[in-house]
Amino acid sequence: MNKKLIKLRIDRGLNQEEAAKEIGISQSMLSALEQGHRSGSDATKIKIASFYDQSVESIFFAGKITKRDSKMREKKNEQSGNYEKQASFDNKLESC
Repeated sequence: MNKKLIKLRIDRGLNQEEAAKEIGISQSMLSALEQGHRSGSDATKIKIASFYDQSVESIFFAGKITKRDSKMREKKNEQSGNYEKQASFDNKLESC
């Protein structure tokens, strides 16, 4: 479910049919996007983002970090921490 998309529509005081008509998509497409049953084409996402004056990312990708993405980020942070520790150790050796 895309709660952000639903909230944007409700905040404008529109029902799905009204919003879809103004965006230029079908009501069934908007419903499917809001319910998370479809992802929509890039062109559709751009139309929606433009209508709500938001970025595509903020509507369709915010908060969608998967476990795999989180693990990759943790691994990258650990590796950069290890590089920093190694550089610090190397600097200490050079000063001796």
